[in-house]
Amino acid sequence: MCVAMATTSLLVIAGCGDGGSGTSGTESAPATTAAVTDATDTSAVAQTAPAEGCLPADRRPAAGTSPSFDRAEKVLKPGPATIVMTTSCGVLTIKLDRAAGGPIPNSVAFLAEKGFYNGLTFHRVVPDFVLQGGAPAGDENGGPGYEVTGPVPQGYQYKVGDVAMAKMGSDPAGTAGSQFFVISSPNGAAGLSQMPDYGILGHATDARSLKTISNIAALGVTDGPPSQPVWIISARVEQ
Repeated sequence: MCVAMATTSLLVIAGCGDGGSGTSGTESAPATTAAVTDATDTSAVAQTAPAEGCLPADRRPAAGTSPSFDRAEKVLKPGPATIVMTTSCGVLTIKLDRAAGGPIPNSVAFLAEKGFYNGLTFHRVVPDFVLQGGAPAGDENGGPGYEVTGPVPQGYQYKVGDVAMAKMGSDPAGTAGSQFFVISSPNGAAGLSQMPDYGILGHATDARSLKTISNIAALGVTDGPPSQPVWIISARVEQ
């Protein structure tokens, strides 16, 4: 699945393969955007600081095999819920947004409870834009064996720390498998707000999560893999 990238005057699908579903297609986050914020904006996640708090690559466990499912079982109870994703660069606490995401939060919570994300990587870290993970093959390919479709977030203004779902460019807006992206800069948020096609999972905006986003973003070198592996140690649901 793919996330389109925005420039100042053009929307471009980037990093997309020929696969047509979350099971076999590629999913990628939007392309980098032209700068739209002042360099002194203190709300920006630092993109130039050296990487901190990340485990070295030799600490990464051997890759396993992610399970496949026909559908997501209902796992979320009424009330607030979060997914606590411990990565090799820190913790992301994602407050699930069921109002905006429809079936997406329950689907991702189901995958988290099944251990689907454990050991998967952030295979795409685009400087000044987004961090993308959740691909079983670690190269933008594949999904959990099924897809759900959330509401089209028309008029939504993405923010730093928002977590949304990647999709193929040919898929309907709001399509979601297992791959997600985290917005890592105001520039990325502004660019994505021009094309709100990506279903909302939730928001990782607490100070610890923003520090983790900064740690991972500092490893971005191009529209591709980070300069050193970043992986998900565990993902658990709290409700």
